[in-house]
Amino acid sequence: MKLVRFDGGKTGLMVQIASGPHVIDIIGSLGALSQDDPISRGILNGILKDEGSWAPLIEHWERARIGLRRLASFALANPDRSDLVICRADQISLALFLRNPTGIVALDIVESGEVAQDPTGREAMERQFGVPSPADTQVISIIPLRDKIRSAEISLPLQGS
Repeated sequence: MKLVRFDGGKTGLMVQIASGPHVIDIIGSLGALSQDDPISRGILNGILKDEGSWAPLIEHWERARIGLRRLASFALANPDRSDLVICRADQISLALFLRNPTGIVALDIVESGEVAQDPTGREAMERQFGVPSPADTQVISIIPLRDKIRSAEISLPLQGS
């Protein structure tokens, strides 16, 4: 889950829908949660209203993530919902913190359950950076022969595959 500060300090939730990356204005979209989940609405509103700090969001992550996930699922199911404030990622400008030039403008949250299958984080890094899996990689080894004029190439798969 990736959060961003945009358009003067609003908090947004990045989602990837069929037409590309989009940002949900969390506070502007709380109406989508009102009927189904008033608790999540209240928690997110209390934490993020008035360009609130992300520290309480992290502190209360167990409760806050429920509403954020619901907003993301609403956007994935129907990004044209009237109660969602959503725009293409290229239409926003990341918030500049003039009072704090080292302020955080994006926060990527990966929950432990998402990496439990791979404690090294290799799979997450491969997805993020597009690095091929070692199982899909081959090493070419050049072995010189005795007369040092000829050589042979041997293709060796990594990790015994």
